[in-house]
Amino acid sequence: MMADATIPRSPIHEALDARGAEWCAIEGIDVAARVQDADTEQASMESLGLCDLSGLQKIGLKGHDAEGWLAGQGIDVPQTVFESSLLDSGGVIVRIGSDEFFLEDGIGNSTVTSLAARMECLKGRVFRVEHQEATFLITGSRSLEVLAQTCGINFNEAVARQVIFTRVAGVSCGVFPDSVRNIPTIRIWVDPGYAVYLWETLVEICESLDGNVIGASCIYSELSP
Repeated sequence: MMADATIPRSPIHEALDARGAEWCAIEGIDVAARVQDADTEQASMESLGLCDLSGLQKIGLKGHDAEGWLAGQGIDVPQTVFESSLLDSGGVIVRIGSDEFFLEDGIGNSTVTSLAARMECLKGRVFRVEHQEATFLITGSRSLEVLAQTCGINFNEAVARQVIFTRVAGVSCGVFPDSVRNIPTIRIWVDPGYAVYLWETLVEICESLDGNVIGASCIYSELSP
């Protein structure tokens, strides 16, 4: 299916299009649902896959009242800096400062949109911080081998679901070790201005390790084309 040119695109849209990506529009975002056949993508996800999730909506909140306001909206607020909690939508909230939070939605993009609408009446109690980062997901049992070639931190010792701000291939990123259905994953958030460079670097390394670019339907079954 062709992408809809009227809605926002990932910074690496053209690179995925060149690979023959099958697109799925969900909540105003084009997502590359599949890049390989389903069996190849599943095998790659378990061993080594690279997936673009840049369409997931993001928002930042900061201010002395931010924690209390988020809790009042039913959000499970992480208590320690760099730690995270799950959102009901399947997304994640990360505490990135004593009074600052970063949220990335699940595939339905429902939580961030709802929170942004409710923030309009706060009038200075809580401040919105715009986030436009690209999101890349490295999956599988060999995912740490990719970071070993691009980052000076030993992620074998990293705490799951705790963000680490570091450089990946020379670019400042947020790196978030996690898992999907017991498959190890590494989520990377990067400034969109560096997204194409970082994506190309990660693709080259993944393919040298017999990995593949995969579509988001591996992660979210509701995107199956």
